Amino acid sequence: MDNKRESRSSAVSVGKRLREAREKRSLTIEQVQKQTKIHSTVLIGLEEGKPSDTLTDTYIRSFLKKYAQFLEINSVELLKEYFPAHTESAPQPSAPPQESVLSKEIRTPPKFLYMTGLVVAALISLMLLLFIVGKVSIAFNKARLSHKKSSAVAAKKKSVAVSAKSAQKKKPVVKAKSETSDIIPKATRLMLEIKVKEAVLVTLKKDGILFFDRVLPAGLVERTEANTSIELDIAKAGSLDLTLNGRPIVLQSKGVIKGLEITRKGVRIK
Repeated sequence: MDNKRESRSSAVSVGKRLREAREKRSLTIEQVQKQTKIHSTVLIGLEEGKPSDTLTDTYIRSFLKKYAQFLEINSVELLKEYFPAHTESAPQPSAPPQESVLSKEIRTPPKFLYMTGLVVAALISLMLLLFIVGKVSIAFNKARLSHKKSSAVAAKKKSVAVSAKSAQKKKPVVKAKSETSDIIPKATRLMLEIKVKEAVLVTLKKDGILFFDRVLPAGLVERTEANTSIELDIAKAGSLDLTLNGRPIVLQSKGVIKGLEITRKGVRIK
């Protein structure tokens, strides 16, 4: 327990040093990500002293060393502080193999035991055969049902494709009051709120300039403002709820959306 507390305390201390060094240079997480090629989620985890559970110590050492060198911090000292030495218990000697003390008469199975073994083996073989037959029957029924549904699924996909193609021609996702008038007054900045229902990769540009390109975690509420336009690339649109200046944006697609452009006239796919 003391070792775990010490490791946790060391990780938090190291993360604090990294964050202070970055803020001293007036750098954002996105700027560090672009220059170090370390994902923003990993950088945030290192600074908070709780990197992802999916990262092994080898990856953590590599990322810490690269991040420290970028911030011109002594990486050797930083790694020693992050990974303090732990004592390990000596391996216990394995017990020596026990010698067989069975007599020749005991090791030789009687005839009735031999017959019992044959019966048991036959029963096991029969149960295994019945199990395999049952599995094959289930797979056959599933394949037949899948075949029956394939035509309906194909028709549905064709209908969705036609609808998507028609929507792309129309382009606006949210109906505007007029093709020429602005939904948002010119004197008002565009204010977009993004609520993340499940983790999803999002690229966001404001006024033609890349703002971020990262995986947004579930539960995050991201708010951003722009003067003229906001552009989004979304890996899975169904994972987000979008609100523009207090008005919900209804997306026709729940899948991948690229070039979603938001202006004062409304929302469209470029």
